[in-house]
Amino acid sequence: MLTKLINFVKKNEPDIVLVIGIILIALISFGAGRLTVFESNKEPISIQDPATTASIQQSLGASVKENNQSEPAKQGKFVGSINSDKYHWPWCPSAKNIKPENQIWFNSEAEAKAAGYKPDSNFYKLAPADYRQE
Repeated sequence: MLTKLINFVKKNEPDIVLVIGIILIALISFGAGRLTVFESNKEPISIQDPATTASIQQSLGASVKENNQSEPAKQGKFVGSINSDKYHWPWCPSAKNIKPENQIWFNSEAEAKAAGYKPDSNFYKLAPADYRQE
């Protein structure tokens, strides 16, 4: 039995090497592709305790500006345009193109739907990992 296997390998060595080479190239390509993917689903780090925020700002000379993604949280969870019927995550590229004077903010997905808005095409792709549809 072992001699049959050895003879098979010797006889088909070029084909076996070719198949192994193709598999290795495919795995390397897949790995390289995964490394270059932009992960937009990660949520920014935010400090929740106001006392901690104040102490950090004091230690940095009170020159700390808030992250742009923390501002929408004060206005609402979802943003839409008065010129459209779609709502977006605040970090959505489409939402960033909405002029401030045209923005309308919603605290919940149900509130946006009640106002006649629908999720944009990237809404569920850009949702945080722990997001559950209402």
